[in-house]
Amino acid sequence: MNRYPFIIASLPVVQIGTKPEVSFKDMEDLLALNLMSFDRKKVAALLQLIDIDNIKAFWLGLPLHPAGSMNAKELEEALLVKDFLPSFVIDYLERYETTEQRLDHFPSLYVSLYQEMVSYSDGFIRSYYIMEREIRLVLAALRAKQMGWDLTEQLQFEDMDDPFVMQILVQKDAEDYTAPQEYESLKDLFMENRLDPMKLYRSLLQYRFQRIVDLEEQYLSFSIDRILGFLARLMMVEMWSQLDEQKGLSLVDDLSKNG
Repeated sequence: MNRYPFIIASLPVVQIGTKPEVSFKDMEDLLALNLMSFDRKKVAALLQLIDIDNIKAFWLGLPLHPAGSMNAKELEEALLVKDFLPSFVIDYLERYETTEQRLDHFPSLYVSLYQEMVSYSDGFIRSYYIMEREIRLVLAALRAKQMGWDLTEQLQFEDMDDPFVMQILVQKDAEDYTAPQEYESLKDLFMENRLDPMKLYRSLLQYRFQRIVDLEEQYLSFSIDRILGFLARLMMVEMWSQLDEQKGLSLVDDLSKNG
């Protein structure tokens, strides 16, 4: 395993609600020059979630997240010629031809992303995507109960034999959703803030930030996994500073979509 003591020793402390001393773009430039090629691919894997989010934003005419691998013009061309994209995205584009169809079935793209990352990644990347998937599933269950939606329909693109999904579906007729023990605090913050989208989204950022801190502690001090954890937290710190009320509502909706 490659070790990066110089890079990690130079990383500043980042905290939600405080402007970071280094921007994500600056970190990308630093890592492009100093990481081994194999580890640069891990950074790209971390950012694939942003790339998927940006595809949806592009179709909705919304600004793209700057941490994505392509700008709007590049993404438009890639979607048109179906190139420079992961194979599961190309399959999705060929399955659904119109923008309306693609947006209606967009949760299935998150499902494909998580399956890909959990199956073919290791270390922090694998742990991160498992965490993101489970958070989204718990939020999907909580939102469904809040809005009176059919849980089976909300999770229609998921693997119905997956234990985490099954734990949700067995409660489809229950009045309330009981989250797994490790996500009880996530349910608590949802219930406390569900009527205020901005407050809820900020609380979710803080929750995910701390979960990533906990994930990082599992890995060696100077490993690429620690750098990846820092990047994930830095993205959240920057997202916090860029939020407005409308974004808060939209992002809570996105986080609670199945996937």
